[in-house]
Amino acid sequence: MMAYVWKWSVRLLGAVLALLLLFLLYGGYAYRDHALRETEFTRGVSYLDVGPAEIAYRVEGLDHKGETPVILLHAMFFHMGMWDDWAAELALSRPVYRFDVPGHGLSSLSEDGDYSLQGTMNALQALMDHHEIDRAILVGASMGGATLFNFTAANPERVEKLVLVNSGGLEGHDQADSGGLPDGAYWVLRYMPDWSLDQFVDWLTADNHASEAFKSDFIRGFRNLDIRRGIIGRMQDFKSPDTVAVLPQIQVPTLVMWGEKNPQLPVAQAGRFKELIERSGNPVTLRIYEGAGHLLPVEGESAAIRDLVAFLDREDEQ
Repeated sequence: MMAYVWKWSVRLLGAVLALLLLFLLYGGYAYRDHALRETEFTRGVSYLDVGPAEIAYRVEGLDHKGETPVILLHAMFFHMGMWDDWAAELALSRPVYRFDVPGHGLSSLSEDGDYSLQGTMNALQALMDHHEIDRAILVGASMGGATLFNFTAANPERVEKLVLVNSGGLEGHDQADSGGLPDGAYWVLRYMPDWSLDQFVDWLTADNHASEAFKSDFIRGFRNLDIRRGIIGRMQDFKSPDTVAVLPQIQVPTLVMWGEKNPQLPVAQAGRFKELIERSGNPVTLRIYEGAGHLLPVEGESAAIRDLVAFLDREDEQ
């Protein structure tokens, strides 16, 4: 009896190992790495050396140089392409700048391995200095929002208005960091099938859903080794700011925009952002979008871009 059990256990183990080998071989080919530079992704893209990295950026709306420029900063996992629709609308009346953070999109990895919020703030400041932008309107989504409210608090003289779109920063302000991932974790990400990445975007966008073109671009980007390394590096290097102390330091007109069905950052956090920023007497405009998720700029929320344009056009006492 034991010999029978042993024989079939060995056969089962062999079958499992064979299937695993086949999956690795298939995945190694089907999910092989794809270069992004020298492709259609680079149309209209410029590059700037910011020290430890070379960032990719786009500029639109330069016919309106007399207006305060807008700088858009994307969410974790994504790239500046998430702003395509909003950038086109905003560029009708003012200059619009957007860039990929190091290790995302078309930007290079950081040579010194620095993927911290401060490192991204340094890249933003370098972009502003390079283009002689004294003051800008900053618009950030998720991780981009966390970076920009910290930049605004530290550099109030360089910010005219601040817009936080489903901003990160509150969910882990009482934790030291969100590291702990092994260095080789980006190899595991390589074998995530396309359908799982597609479902990830659908989950983030709640009732709305992003376009198939956006999801295809996201999946294609995920097939780039440097992007996967950059994602893991940023997750390893993330240090939660003392958000409760930082937000009351913001002294510029602020718009907080949130998806009512945001699955990653609960809508209750929107009110918390408003409350903390208003502790200093700085009024905050809050907008909640019914049925919307975490990625408002790609969810086709027409009310959101209308609210953003109205906020930017509004004259506030500085």
